[in-house]
Amino acid sequence: MEIAVGEMLHSRSEHTGKPDPLVGVVLVDRYGKELARAHRGSFGHGDHAEFTIFEKLTSDEDPVGGTLYVTLEPCAKRERPKKPCAQRIIEKGIKRVVIGMKDPNPEIYGRGVDLLQKHNVKVDYFDEDLKEEIKNINKEFSDFMNEQKKEKKMHPQKIEAPSLEELRSVPEADLKDLSYDAIRKYLKLLKLKYSVPSSKLWDYFLKTKFVVNRQNRKVPTLAGIVLFAKNPEVFLPEHRITAEHFTGTPEDGVSLERISQDGRLDIKGPLLQMVEMAERFYKDKVGRVPRLRNFKRVERDYEYPIEVIREAIINALIHRDYAVGAHVSFRIFRDRIIVKSPGHLLFPNTIERIRSFDVTPARRNQRLADAAFNMKRMEREGYGIPMMPIRLREYGLRPPDFKYDGGYFSVIFYGREKSSPAFGIQPEIREQLTSRQIDIINLAFEQKKVTSQEIRNKFKITRETANQDFTKLLGLGLLVRKGTGRATYYVLGRLRENDDSLA
Repeated sequence: MEIAVGEMLHSRSEHTGKPDPLVGVVLVDRYGKELARAHRGSFGHGDHAEFTIFEKLTSDEDPVGGTLYVTLEPCAKRERPKKPCAQRIIEKGIKRVVIGMKDPNPEIYGRGVDLLQKHNVKVDYFDEDLKEEIKNINKEFSDFMNEQKKEKKMHPQKIEAPSLEELRSVPEADLKDLSYDAIRKYLKLLKLKYSVPSSKLWDYFLKTKFVVNRQNRKVPTLAGIVLFAKNPEVFLPEHRITAEHFTGTPEDGVSLERISQDGRLDIKGPLLQMVEMAERFYKDKVGRVPRLRNFKRVERDYEYPIEVIREAIINALIHRDYAVGAHVSFRIFRDRIIVKSPGHLLFPNTIERIRSFDVTPARRNQRLADAAFNMKRMEREGYGIPMMPIRLREYGLRPPDFKYDGGYFSVIFYGREKSSPAFGIQPEIREQLTSRQIDIINLAFEQKKVTSQEIRNKFKITRETANQDFTKLLGLGLLVRKGTGRATYYVLGRLRENDDSLA
């Protein structure tokens, strides 16, 4: 800890118009041996100390299972293509991080700790006397950040207000247009005991804004139609899902002739029924593959986790803009699944924030979102999207991507064909690998093969270091050697327990 504090004093500032924090870091391996020490700006102005120690000082070392002592909480958010320091720590396999002080920057405070703990990294703190010394040395930076927080309180960036569209009455509809079966299912999931139909039920629906009084009669609102109408598309033509299964990839085209036999379905009905129909369409069209579950081999499971597909579908229905006359699109391709819903992202969320899984709960349709959550059909607000990469990794798949284009928000899930097998490496094996060795696997996946010369040039390492990497990967069966002499190259081995054959 004292070494990290001493190193902190050598930090170099990046900006001239505002103070930067002084940061020192020390990396210790799993046996207690110091691997390196660094400070902010050790080699270049603005370089974070964690970046320096991992990428410039110990790129040839194996820090898995080690401890990182850092005077300031690691950042959990950086503008692309830069990677947050907390993410680097997780990828390097560090098991314990000891922190001097939390970052007073309101956009970081506590988030770095949360991210580390969420990935089972143990977080401890410096001794009290050292914590006070670090705070005193960084007082100028802390005071500046506190002023920034005060300024934001005086001029707050408000979360965009919910839409009132879901509360508008649908006067051409009647209570008789509601499905009693859908209502009973809703009441059962919420453990509510109302007779269907009954005056007490309608009084409850008045309170929840599923119906309103209009000219001496009860009329369903848009929310009531979406949740319970027998045929909601009669009143809301835009409330439907167009589900399509294509034989190829998006690059092959999305014309009708590329849709598989019986590969198109117009999904309509009460909301829960639509979600269930979309799930059945998914299960019918997506193949089963061998995989692991809880480290035990199971015979076969769907290529993508059903919970992630369900979350994307229900999010598309719940958070879409019902003032826009367009439907939800659910497209299944050979190598990916795309779910598109109409409507812009609600402030303060941006596509950049969503891609970093930094989601601020913002509801366009509050009543629909409450109903879906209460029925346990979607994750708690703000948790659905951040949970997606965790579940996908369990299936050996890469994190999802997100796009906003032409008034549509899209979620893209990539299958095995588009996911490096490195995502499917068993955790106990992954812990033995450095980030560079994982990058070598990814390169072999992208190029189909790699050579020692390519690796030395790309990562700027010596022949001896490259040989050590290849020996490790060959020994674990992650790569296979082909050819001899100067013609030697390496291809992927069996990276997943659920792979049926070697590359």
